[in-house]
Amino acid sequence: MSKKIYYANKILQPVNEDRLLALAKKYDDAFIFQTPDNLKLYAFGSLSQIAPGSSQKNQFIAVAHWKNRLHSLLVPINAAIPPQIVGSFSFSPAQTGKSVWGNLANGYFFLPKFLIIIENNKYRLVTSSFSKSNIEQEQITFAALFSTVGLPNQQLTNAIVAKKELNVTEWAAAVAKLIKLIKKTDLKKVVFARNLQIELAYAPNLYLLWQRLQDTQPNTYHILLKRKKMIFLSATPERFAKFGAAYFETAAIAGTTRRGTTPLEDKQLGDSLLVDKKNRGEQQFVVDDISNSLKKAGLIVQHPQTPILLKNKNVQHLFTPIKGTGSYNLFSLLHALHPTPALGGLPRKKALIQINKIEPFARGLFGAPIGHISFDGTGELAVGIRSGIINETTLFLFAGAGIVADSVPETEVAETRMKFNPILNILKEDTE
Repeated sequence: MSKKIYYANKILQPVNEDRLLALAKKYDDAFIFQTPDNLKLYAFGSLSQIAPGSSQKNQFIAVAHWKNRLHSLLVPINAAIPPQIVGSFSFSPAQTGKSVWGNLANGYFFLPKFLIIIENNKYRLVTSSFSKSNIEQEQITFAALFSTVGLPNQQLTNAIVAKKELNVTEWAAAVAKLIKLIKKTDLKKVVFARNLQIELAYAPNLYLLWQRLQDTQPNTYHILLKRKKMIFLSATPERFAKFGAAYFETAAIAGTTRRGTTPLEDKQLGDSLLVDKKNRGEQQFVVDDISNSLKKAGLIVQHPQTPILLKNKNVQHLFTPIKGTGSYNLFSLLHALHPTPALGGLPRKKALIQINKIEPFARGLFGAPIGHISFDGTGELAVGIRSGIINETTLFLFAGAGIVADSVPETEVAETRMKFNPILNILKEDTE
């Protein structure tokens, strides 16, 4: 691509976000990203795209080169806010297992034609175009869609026709083998994932799924990435990175237990998690590995010495915020961190060998960094867990568990079953 890319800003009056959600069906490429801090991005249409895992280069280097090339073509038209690239890396381009990911198998980033940023009750539209003379009219035409797009029926009546946990017995047996391997080698942890296949009566309505996701999973990231018929949906509690020119914020999340049915039971479960040797050890692996990566990148690292509880609707985790300050190379650091021990294991390379060897399905976007990166050097990426891929009437939900020497296969099966619930629950009928 050598065409200049013009971009302009426009302040919008408050927009009915239900209509923004409904707009997703009108575009081949759409991306919605909402943070626990209530930053919201809605991206529609694309001027340029990349599937980073399909490159012969490291996928992070591939995105860096693509982004730099786009940056050299940008021309502002009275615009203070630059465009952003949005989308996801893949978990591991080297995976050879069966793929259910279609055109999202290798990750996918795009430069949006239209990007709406909602923050502090301000609505800003960033429009990008190959045509300098038409960009103002393109803004006007796009804004007109808000009032004309139709909203669907509010009732979710789609039925789950079939639900199948794939390879549960084989998965538990593989966990047992991993535990033996960890005990007799220098492997400390391997994150092992499995999936759940869902068949629906008909293709789900994105608008209604998204509304339910917000209602049932507060205080998490809400993410939707659409590329033609393939749709990735996530309600992840885990930040991969929030960054600027001189800071890099991330978090270590590992160790899981369920929520209690009463406040007392919930507190007891949380207190037990905080002192559980297996889970505390697993979480410390993650803290140490992330801290070391930030230090190697030249950052000054700060984090609390003990974890706190991160409570979501279905589960609670051990959580440690980690911040680095100083100058650094963004894409080199992202590469150094991915996957963290919370999604891969330790030592990382040996854990990935086991994942690629044993898991029957390629992870695709599951566990991969997903979010937005601005041309001004800021951005935020979450980890694509508590997630699923939708292909018309078929859905695959993914969940993983950290296998360490003290793991028990039956417990790990139960933990992953809990982790299916954020997406599974929004598919259920109101009468269930």
